[in-house]
Amino acid sequence: MKSTHRDTIELHMLTSLARSQRAICRILETIADQVEISEQLAVHLAENLSTLSGYQRTLIHKITKQKPRKRQMGTPAKPWMNKQVLR
Repeated sequence: MKSTHRDTIELHMLTSLARSQRAICRILETIADQVEISEQLAVHLAENLSTLSGYQRTLIHKITKQKPRKRQMGTPAKPWMNKQVLR
């Protein structure tokens, strides 16, 4: 596969993911509205949203060929400050 063709495919996939993110934002707003009406429905929508997010995460990792970062727990290090900035 030519690199330009691959780039075009990747661009279409990323565009699709961006549209999907906008749709997820609309779903989140719907969930927020539905909590007042039915908490059970809101829980069901939230579970579906979590599944969709997992699919998106998998797709983006396959497209970018990057491994997901592992969340590290612990005490954060001291902030690093460049001495030239402090002058």
